[in-house]
Amino acid sequence: MKKPVIAALCCLLALGTATAAFAEEPTPTPAPELVELSPEDSAPQFYPDSISWQEDGGQLLVVKQYSVPYGTAVTDLTESGMQWGGFDYTLWGVTQSVEGGVTEEKEVTQDFELSVRSADSETARNDVKESVAYDDEYGFSGSLTLQDITIGETLQADSTYMATAHYAGTVTRTEAGTVHYTLLYAPISVPVVVAAAESGITPALLIMGIACALLFIAALLIITHLLRKEPAHAADPAKPAAPKVYVPSGDIVLGGRNEDDDEENL
Repeated sequence: MKKPVIAALCCLLALGTATAAFAEEPTPTPAPELVELSPEDSAPQFYPDSISWQEDGGQLLVVKQYSVPYGTAVTDLTESGMQWGGFDYTLWGVTQSVEGGVTEEKEVTQDFELSVRSADSETARNDVKESVAYDDEYGFSGSLTLQDITIGETLQADSTYMATAHYAGTVTRTEAGTVHYTLLYAPISVPVVVAAAESGITPALLIMGIACALLFIAALLIITHLLRKEPAHAADPAKPAAPKVYVPSGDIVLGGRNEDDDEENL
């Protein structure tokens, strides 16, 4: 009876230990799958400095980082038809930062002709924008502010006056810089990354719980078995030995009298 109990306890301990070890074994994350270009697709102009992936809300995002010259557009870096892990991915977010750029400034004036409803310059400002955007072919951009209005003296047929609005301001451009882009790609159909993520119970936690329960049951059975086991000397107590009496063979007393005593009486 003892051997089957001990064997069962050993099996429970071994099963609990193996289950715990299985639960703690990390699941390797597959590396991103690089999709080869088809013959009709042209090679990308820029290649990423690094490719990694991160989990966000139960889905895996592919992260690609680029270092490109200033003036490179995001569209020059975006990949269409990218796949990873058997799923189609699309551009989800972009971050950028400029390093080592040189900024140039210059003063710009610009005039615009338009019609106003009043010959008074102060009143005519209500018909004119206070600022306009500026952009030229040399890469300078900025905002110009209204400085003054010149109004003609002739009233036109539509009861307006011809006027010239004078704008001026400082515009800038950045050259010789390096732009660092981080492009995040998200799956079009979201793959499941973590099982039972909504309930908060993962397979590892479930397996660990089963292992702990098995180890607890095995320990309880061992303690119960040891407590119920009785010592061998308690189950079969030894019988007390009878006292031994030594009587010399020549001095046997019969009927309570000794033979020597009878001879002396004669």
